[in-house]
Amino acid sequence: MPAALSSPEVPTPALIVDAAVLRANIEQMAARARSAGAGLWPHVKTHKSGEVARLQLAAGAAGLTAATITEAEAMADAGAADLLVAYPPVGRWRLERLVALSRRARVTTALDNASTALALDQACQRADCDLRFLWEVDCGTGRLGTEPGSATAAEVAAVVRQLVRVRFAGVMAFAGHVYSATTEDEVRRAAADEIRAVKVTAAALSALEIPCPVLSIGTSPTAHYLDDAARGLQCRPGTYVFNDRTQVALGAADESSCALTVLSTVLSRPAPDRVIFDAGSKALSSDLPPATPGGYGAVLGEPAISIGRLYEEHAIARLPRDLDLPVGSRVRIVPNHACTTANMHRTMLMLDRGSVAAEWATGSTGWS
Repeated sequence: MPAALSSPEVPTPALIVDAAVLRANIEQMAARARSAGAGLWPHVKTHKSGEVARLQLAAGAAGLTAATITEAEAMADAGAADLLVAYPPVGRWRLERLVALSRRARVTTALDNASTALALDQACQRADCDLRFLWEVDCGTGRLGTEPGSATAAEVAAVVRQLVRVRFAGVMAFAGHVYSATTEDEVRRAAADEIRAVKVTAAALSALEIPCPVLSIGTSPTAHYLDDAARGLQCRPGTYVFNDRTQVALGAADESSCALTVLSTVLSRPAPDRVIFDAGSKALSSDLPPATPGGYGAVLGEPAISIGRLYEEHAIARLPRDLDLPVGSRVRIVPNHACTTANMHRTMLMLDRGSVAAEWATGSTGWS
């Protein structure tokens, strides 16, 4: 018999996923990508779950994106035939596992310099296999990636002439600076930044007669604004599958579309205006993005509660003195960042009409 969340059979803190909201989020993003004419390659770093990945593929995802080799291997186990590892394969152990993975799925990886491309090519020659890569350009985030345009095109052209078994497949960008946005206009500008970066670079490559079939962009907030400018591109949103306080603050979601929460028990109410939950920094994300001021999570249905401090196993929250929340009662907390929250849990409890219907593993955590 399914257990209710109030049941002592459900220990806390626990990762809870509303199955109906999860499926709705998956279907809505798939429909958005289809409408814009973009290929959907969801980023699995958010959920790290084979079961969720299969739902995304069934909804029409063309392939899956991973950040780690471990995630990519788990997605191959789940039946994914096309994988993008959006992370440079630096280090012999990464190269060896990437090569092994290419025997199970069609694999593309990301990089942004000649030495990594040549090392990848040498690994493929040794293993007698073929791989593809996307060259990353920086659209304003200041993380990985070279400057969009002619300088990058010239560098790619020089590298391509030296490759034997690795094929250049296209360019990618990540508009991570969207997470510093505080207005809808800033989100839209970040969305335009990533599209402009890949298109300018593709045009420069075309001038050098270098084919650039794949133009890949990402992030859930910018995917919310997919339009005709993204036609023919790949899109790699991740957080949309669960959503979180940050997505709500950026206008990409509302609280009703937040599928992921952390179930927590009230441990103590040491003062009328202070309560202690058992979901600390080892259960909730400790990220504090600019878009989400006012604490480390939102208590579902209780906007007056503010989680202001986290210890490893404790969350310290303020609440109105007259709010009825005794020791032993339970709350569901929407985290600031769903990806880092899910990464700290080994399983997620799937909620169906208020009761736990299944337990799914998030088994692709870690790096090795």
